Amino acid sequence: MAHLQTSLIWVVYAIAITILIAVASIFIYVYQTPRDRSPSVTLTCIFAITTLLATVLLLPVDVALVSSTTSPALGRRKDWATQDEVDEITFSLTVVYYLLYSLDAVLCLLVIPFTYFWYEEYDEVATEHGEQTIGKRLWGALKYTMSFMAIV
Repeated sequence: MAHLQTSLIWVVYAIAITILIAVASIFIYVYQTPRDRSPSVTLTCIFAITTLLATVLLLPVDVALVSSTTSPALGRRKDWATQDEVDEITFSLTVVYYLLYSLDAVLCLLVIPFTYFWYEEYDEVATEHGEQTIGKRLWGALKYTMSFMAIV
């Protein structure tokens, strides 16, 4: 019973994340200027919005998982909620919290700034004349990203 209930909570969370991906995709597609679309920027935005909202939605999952171990009628732990079971639930939550918060930090400090500077470094005229290579564009984006990180 315990594993079924906790599994159902995680399945509902996974369904919510799937819905978030669809909503984020539609949101980005609708509000992005058609002439300024870039696949890397679009995918980065969808991924960043999804992970940030998944982090926010983890709090109700935390409450549901911890609440599933106690009986509201009796005011104590359920029979199946041994200390080992509760420790397993809290460990899985801790792992997901650390994973999502680390991913959010990497996205906000590295990936999003790099993607922005990569997009801004593109010069169509210089690329047509062969003056701008991928290496120069990459170095420019990395240089500005490192500057951003130093300022932050």
